[in-house]
Amino acid sequence: MRKSFKTPYLVLPILLGCCFFIYFISSGQYPWLKSFSLDIASEITGILIVVFSIDRVIAIDQENQRRKLEAVAFLQLRRPLRRHFYLFFNMFKAAIAEKPDKNYQTVVDLFDHTFFEELAFLDFSKPAPVLGAIEADWSDYLLRECSQFKDSLNRTMEKYCLFLQPELIELMEEVINSPFLWIVFNAPVIRQFSAKNNTSNSYNLLARQEIRDLLKEYIQLITALLEQYNQRVPEDKQIKISDELWAKEVLPKIGSGRI
Repeated sequence: MRKSFKTPYLVLPILLGCCFFIYFISSGQYPWLKSFSLDIASEITGILIVVFSIDRVIAIDQENQRRKLEAVAFLQLRRPLRRHFYLFFNMFKAAIAEKPDKNYQTVVDLFDHTFFEELAFLDFSKPAPVLGAIEADWSDYLLRECSQFKDSLNRTMEKYCLFLQPELIELMEEVINSPFLWIVFNAPVIRQFSAKNNTSNSYNLLARQEIRDLLKEYIQLITALLEQYNQRVPEDKQIKISDELWAKEVLPKIGSGRI
């Protein structure tokens, strides 16, 4: 309720109660007082109805405006969210020899037990599917994409925090402060340390179960954000998984660290 209408909502019911009190305690000696209090009560009731109606109209209008701006905020996240989903899709595709015998209908279907188990074999020292003349391995690709995604979330929160629901802000903050992102941002140091104890040139960042568990927690946050996004945008703007993604040749097998 807006501050401008708080006073009428507090004062008018008190006045209305006083009018009814006067009406019922008035004796027959003062018929004019009884009639007067009843007239005033009718006027106050009418004012309360008008104030309540105006308040509801303004509230509905403000909520519609908030939802529109919230939709704009999510539309600005469309490209970062889609790139982030493609990042993990490409990681999975590079780690497997062939598409699993499963019908993937939604983006959530991708992140199953097979997804996390297969990523344990992804060699992050191999070339990643980076377009253009830039060459990068999976470690650099993951670091760059996660950094850009985190920056996009921060910009959206700074610009639209007043129009986003508290649970959405909390979800974005959990993504930004995810322990998995901390691992990714410190991956170069981890890689240097691993190289001292590794005679081969391969680098399997997700080989350890505890790191995959952190990834699983992070993916749960991302899928929750993807679901919130798809609920708030038109169907043609939704992020979906399709057979076309599997058909594209995005460096299959080349990133696999299998023996």
